[in-house]
Amino acid sequence: SGADVAEGLCQELLDSTFFQENWERKPFHFCAAEKGCSANRLPDALFADDLAAAVGRAEGINLKMFRSNETSDLETPWHSYLAGFSMVINQADRHLKVLFDLCKGLGDRHFHHVFAVVYLTPPGSQAVRVHTDDQDVILLQVWGSKHWTVYNAPTHLPYTEEMLGKEQAVPGNLIGPKELDFTIRPHDVLYIPRGYLHEAATSTEASLHITLTVPTSDYCWGVQMVKQLNSELRSGQLLTPDSQSLCQASLAECLAGEAPKDELDGKIQDMLSRFLSNLSAEAVLKGFESRMAKTNLGQDQQFSQLSEGSGNVLISRNRRVRLMYGVTCFCEEGSQEAIFGRADGRCMRMEITPSSSKLIRSLTDTPQWVRDLPCSDSFERLCILHILLDAGVIQVFLRGPEESLEMPQR
Repeated sequence: SGADVAEGLCQELLDSTFFQENWERKPFHFCAAEKGCSANRLPDALFADDLAAAVGRAEGINLKMFRSNETSDLETPWHSYLAGFSMVINQADRHLKVLFDLCKGLGDRHFHHVFAVVYLTPPGSQAVRVHTDDQDVILLQVWGSKHWTVYNAPTHLPYTEEMLGKEQAVPGNLIGPKELDFTIRPHDVLYIPRGYLHEAATSTEASLHITLTVPTSDYCWGVQMVKQLNSELRSGQLLTPDSQSLCQASLAECLAGEAPKDELDGKIQDMLSRFLSNLSAEAVLKGFESRMAKTNLGQDQQFSQLSEGSGNVLISRNRRVRLMYGVTCFCEEGSQEAIFGRADGRCMRMEITPSSSKLIRSLTDTPQWVRDLPCSDSFERLCILHILLDAGVIQVFLRGPEESLEMPQR
């Protein structure tokens, strides 16, 4: 369960040494091959079927497809993934219970609030170029592998507006020596403090990792004091009738030189004096805790709304499929085209990826378990079958034969 994953992560990694030596200081790679798998138990709790269901729930809400910083304009996420686009589900904890429970467990213990982002990258792909984030992230590798390079931090603990590499490439002179350079594998954990430049790419196999995100730039004292000021201004605690009219007035007159600046300076200084006279660490922390309570309540409510059902996802490993009645298929192994024919002579040619051909060739008019169809990438298998289902050339059996009741679910 997600609670079990959180427990393992806290026991094996998030200890006092981590917070003293690494937290917001330097990146860290926990290698399961050297230290064991118990720090990251997510590969035992999250599967391709779960991810496909989350795609169905998140499509049109939190789902994005990226390849080399470009977004996909293909018709479905299944097409995009097979075309080499990475699948990104923001706030995936709103769509998957295992991630919701994991985030709540970590938030309650250490971080006030945590949300999860899914990154599924097909072979030979890179979703985004080298960049920095304004959040501290803990990455849990679930399946496959990905090569990571973590560089220096050009700006120490940056604010949101100081992130690099989002809108344009990071200038070469800001990219320093490599802090970490390695291939991440299932059960590994990678921690990257906010502000560190990083990039990642797959090679010959797909990769799924979950990024547990702690929005630390929002947690810092500078941001929280600004929010405290904004809260007090909106509540009217700092405002006299004169300062109320100032806050609501446009800057246009001042910019045009029509307003007396000495008078404006006096009103501003009066408001800030009132704010500073009441400012204390206790007041800022109380305001922060109130805002976190609202954020966590929103997370709970969104999970309740978005985690039900599976969208339009009908394919799973424990269902059976066959060619639609009267449909035949011709496809050579390694081909980039499959030809589907019907008894009335109609024919449909479909562009496919070479890796799809073996699965497509195996389809017959006899129902087969999805889990048994030949494909090394379990999520690619689901993508192929969803595309064939949309094209009307396969049939899905939503209930199995009687003997399937005795088969394990996983």
